[in-house]
Amino acid sequence: MIPTPAETLAAYVRAFETLRAEDVVPFYLLPCAFIRPDGAWIVQDPPAALVLVNHMMEHAVAQGYRSTAITRLATRSLAPTLAELTGDFERYDAAGQPIGRFGFTYILREVSGHWKIVVAIAHDPASAPEPPQALSGNPGRDTPLS
Repeated sequence: MIPTPAETLAAYVRAFETLRAEDVVPFYLLPCAFIRPDGAWIVQDPPAALVLVNHMMEHAVAQGYRSTAITRLATRSLAPTLAELTGDFERYDAAGQPIGRFGFTYILREVSGHWKIVVAIAHDPASAPEPPQALSGNPGRDTPLS
């Protein structure tokens, strides 16, 4: 059975939490667009994707990063093989304290039974934070996706 786009996003976040870029890159359909308020990048191939993901991870680790919660998740089907996911990522340190929050909009495309990120946009979060609802009792660790 094909995972849903939301399940794919949750797996992507868990892969990012490993802090191993090689675990994250397979979630991208290359070439892939990355857009942030400070710029936009088209990543053409796996070596370039590894460089970008390592940079994102280094930035997160410098903030004391340990885990991410997904809040305000909304999904929308754009076509049978295209989906839009929007929401907020809330980042936590090893003590479970919040260290950052930002909004996201991702476009995923289903290819050969796998949903892949083709556009990743980071932007301002929703106006008011929504408390994560932990499934495991570990703040910021396991958050419901719907």
